[in-house]
Amino acid sequence: MRLFHHSLDISHATPRQATPTDLTGVSRLFRNSMRRFMGFSSEELPTLLASAPTMLLVADSELWGAAIGGWRTDAIIWLRGLALVNSLPVDAALDRLLPPFHVLLRSLGVGTLYYAGDNTADAWLQARLQARGYVRDTEVVVYEKRGMEVPSQGNLAVRVRRAEVADLTAVLAVDRACFEPQWIKDEGVIGPAICESPYFVVAELNGAVVGYAFVTQHFGGRLVHLVRIAVQPPYQGQAIGVRLLADVVAYARSVGAESMTLNTQLHNISAQRLYEWFGFRRTGERQTVLRFDLQDQQHPL
Repeated sequence: MRLFHHSLDISHATPRQATPTDLTGVSRLFRNSMRRFMGFSSEELPTLLASAPTMLLVADSELWGAAIGGWRTDAIIWLRGLALVNSLPVDAALDRLLPPFHVLLRSLGVGTLYYAGDNTADAWLQARLQARGYVRDTEVVVYEKRGMEVPSQGNLAVRVRRAEVADLTAVLAVDRACFEPQWIKDEGVIGPAICESPYFVVAELNGAVVGYAFVTQHFGGRLVHLVRIAVQPPYQGQAIGVRLLADVVAYARSVGAESMTLNTQLHNISAQRLYEWFGFRRTGERQTVLRFDLQDQQHPL
């Protein structure tokens, strides 16, 4: 792979779908490229290449670029990664790589592609995607809480307990009812999280699961990140979300966490009121979410 070379001739590059045998080359590309968007961990890459749509740019035996999708939820998919070899002209490479990637997604029945990148690290890509038909959908803002006090315990008629594998169907139903399609977490995410999250709880009312929350831990437990908190719409307004959040904060306190973080959409004002009441404050970090409507782009760019 010619990572340090004069500008490459994009006309020599041919797009093709990736296979699991491309793992070494794709891994090397993302590891060495200075122009990369990487929305996955290295541990996820083999599974992505085995089952998620991926388009490569290849010249002879050299890998010059890669666009990696995620897994479908309904007719929606997220861009999980994009990388170009360092000496490749960026705009010409995107014009060579993205149209066949979009065609591949349409052939799989995908209607909408989403992208969420870091506003600083991925600035090289965002404006270029927008120039190619991606539109701003929303922004995600980051909140942080220091000090693990809580203003209320919420609805004490609600039982909060550790989730079990048998709760998967009920949790998936809560998730699907609470979130827009692009934000839904499917069985491939929720199932492992129930088993692997350090703290995954469900809220029960009258024996029925009506909400859930789970976290990840970082830096030896000093940081607890609230990945998800949700309450079935018919039960919202009954302080069940308060009950869940108070329980999660109590967990963070019990493990000696110094801070908690969470992400939420900029337009989700009701959730932000709850978080701010609990002492969460915006950090100033934002993540831009772009949307590409594949069915409106029947002809490649």
